[in-house]
Amino acid sequence: MFLKSQGMTLVEVIMACFVVATLMGMIALLLNRTIFVNRYAIEQGLNTYSIDSSLKNFARFLREARQSDRGDYLLLSAQPFEIVFFSNIDNDSAIERVRLFLSNQQLKMGVAESFGFPATYPENDQEVKIIGNGIVNTEEQPLFYYYNRDYPADQINNPLQGVISPQTVSLIKIDVYANIQPGHTPENMRMQTFVRPRNIDYN
Repeated sequence: MFLKSQGMTLVEVIMACFVVATLMGMIALLLNRTIFVNRYAIEQGLNTYSIDSSLKNFARFLREARQSDRGDYLLLSAQPFEIVFFSNIDNDSAIERVRLFLSNQQLKMGVAESFGFPATYPENDQEVKIIGNGIVNTEEQPLFYYYNRDYPADQINNPLQGVISPQTVSLIKIDVYANIQPGHTPENMRMQTFVRPRNIDYN
């Protein structure tokens, strides 16, 4: 009497290989997707932390803004995507001109030292640092908002619009939208801070 073979047929072997290959492909796809999502989350988190830390330092410089070495008012320019002011950011005897601006989705800080007597400032920044990447503010989302001394009682004329005279500004809001991969989920990270320069003349 002969025993029936218990081995797998060729068709069964092929089907088993197909199932295993399919499962391996699905697992690989899932792992790849998980790694991609986690990598984005990590990179976005690190970028957000870097921007937030830089903004805290910048806010401190702006809060301590003061008259320049040549006698300029502490706030030189107040625009939607650029602010220029004077502050002693390195704790030396000179007052630097500081500029925060947006360029090619990068948040940059330019600095210029005064020189000579009477003191003057170079036309352009002497040093420019990138303090944040992936800045996605649109024309409808200014980087800076400016408020006069009557805010918050005056909600009609604030934030200030149009051409802004630096002497009318008493409060500045910095409003940053960041995303290292625009259009990617999660949505843009938003960071806001309000700064009231201490040396503003209210007379």
